[in-house]
Amino acid sequence: MPDVYSWIAVAIAALAFVLGIQVFGVVGGFVLIVVALSALTAAAALIGARARRRLARRDPRFQPTDEVFHDPSTGRVTRVHIDPATGERRYWKDV
Repeated sequence: MPDVYSWIAVAIAALAFVLGIQVFGVVGGFVLIVVALSALTAAAALIGARARRRLARRDPRFQPTDEVFHDPSTGRVTRVHIDPATGERRYWKDV
């Protein structure tokens, strides 16, 4: 099942298509779909990059644990860090 963002993208594309047909004709509707999907893709990429940068920063609240593993997606050695107050876990490459 698609996630919420996929449903939002489909809804915006459908709305752009209907409005485009009403205002600009059939060709305009397709152009607006391409523009709307491009804008949504760019927004998702920016949001994802911002989240990755936020999670990659070292936070002094987090303490390293003895748990170390090879990250299969990057092939790097990764160490688990934990915030003792909340139990939140973060994964940073081991330097």
